[in-house]
Amino acid sequence: MQRGNTSDSSINELSINKLGDVLGIVEKSINENSRLILTVSSKLSYNDLISKLFIGSYVVVVDASTGNEALLRVNKVESIMSPPLSIKGTNSTYVRIAGDFVISRVRGNGSYRYSSLIVIPINGSLVIYPSSEVIREFLGLTGNLSFGKALINGYDIPITLSEDALSGGLLIMGQPGCGKSFFIKRLIKELYSTSSYENIVILDRTGEYTKDIIENGIDASALIPVDLMKLGRPADIDELKKYVVDKLRILGFQRRKAKISMSMSKNDGIEFNIDFRRKGFGKLSIMPLSIRFRWFIERAANYLDPEIKYVVTTLMMENEKALNTVQSFISAIKDPELLNIIGRGPINKAVDLAYSLKDTGFFDAMVNIDGENMDISVFSPIRVLRSRVAIIDLHELPDSLMSIYEIILIEDIVKWFIGSRDNKVIMIVDNVEGLMGNKDLLNSLINSIRIGRSHGIYFIVATRLFSRKLYREFGNLMIMRMNSSTKLGCQENTNLLNNEFILISPWLNINCIKGSIA
Repeated sequence: MQRGNTSDSSINELSINKLGDVLGIVEKSINENSRLILTVSSKLSYNDLISKLFIGSYVVVVDASTGNEALLRVNKVESIMSPPLSIKGTNSTYVRIAGDFVISRVRGNGSYRYSSLIVIPINGSLVIYPSSEVIREFLGLTGNLSFGKALINGYDIPITLSEDALSGGLLIMGQPGCGKSFFIKRLIKELYSTSSYENIVILDRTGEYTKDIIENGIDASALIPVDLMKLGRPADIDELKKYVVDKLRILGFQRRKAKISMSMSKNDGIEFNIDFRRKGFGKLSIMPLSIRFRWFIERAANYLDPEIKYVVTTLMMENEKALNTVQSFISAIKDPELLNIIGRGPINKAVDLAYSLKDTGFFDAMVNIDGENMDISVFSPIRVLRSRVAIIDLHELPDSLMSIYEIILIEDIVKWFIGSRDNKVIMIVDNVEGLMGNKDLLNSLINSIRIGRSHGIYFIVATRLFSRKLYREFGNLMIMRMNSSTKLGCQENTNLLNNEFILISPWLNINCIKGSIA
């Protein structure tokens, strides 16, 4: 288990009162594959017992000989009308409780430790209806990150996980509009204000995160690809500034309420700093990005059509300058000599790709500053990571470019953090269904998740589609309203409303807790 110890003393009336209300005494116990069948006698009436022992409720059993405690999730309750003489005593009510074992607290050296070893109570052990605080302690819901709340045993219990739980990663699944992004935005605020994560990186495929983050008082840097090469010439600096203003408007900001200043450096290129002059708003730094074609095509080759990859790798060996820009790539693949070597089929595919990339305008942009042209594609996208909260806005990239660019950026970001810092990092990747159509892209994401996990880089991934392959990589699963059943052994994942979820966390030994974000 991943949980720490809880100090306590020997079992006595005071410690029992701290646990909750006594429901009865164990007269007999049977273990059937981690399901305890308890025969319990009680002074309470059957109706009073049933009001607490409903299916899905939790009880704590305190072993009479050791003081060890076991948390059970009630599966079935039935009345025993005529208890056998061997257990019949002065109590008026007898029931048989079937409960699934969840976790135990084992006594030792004046403290408790949590264990997955089942506690089989002896006769005379107590059955407790636990308080809300005890339930939170057993389930590990005592951390600093708020996920929402759940109705457990009739209590409104905050679902708060330790930030260390995210070292198991978090996968969020749900159909559009169910509340995935709403939850992630709230979690970003929690991570920023209460956690020890030094870096929070958001890959934004929809353009919805920047405005929300700034309005929540969070300072952030945003890397925004610009399609300046559609101009067919170098853009001047005023055009670039106007371009940034238009981007702010698209992201939902109002220009008249913001002050924009610009800075330039040889290492980081051009940066626009925006002060929104509104109380409670964070500051935003926008870094315009033009994609360097050579970097992209060499890194993307593994994810392209095999025939196009053949063309690219041939040029890498035969013509060093052919991949410098989109235009030099087009010129090289039109060379008749290359056509004779490779053949018309692969060349035609490479030509189609080259023109489609050129038409996007996102590669190798030049900006004219005081009469001199600056190639802004030479500045690495990694520069945005110097900010604690970094947003990589991908939403205006065409689909044909977005997925490959996103995955190679993820690879480079993970490598950069491994090589340059010993930080705890959260990587947030929303709308991952965009990567699922290509098994190579999905495998690369999974590989980055595995590598990152061993170096303190943890992923929060959201998708509208279920992927068992992806699911197996995460220690925490949040299921929201889905179009189809996920069939993960959780009976409660049906009929969810928007902003409701099922939390499954093997890392914390939590199984099927139903909660809501609101």
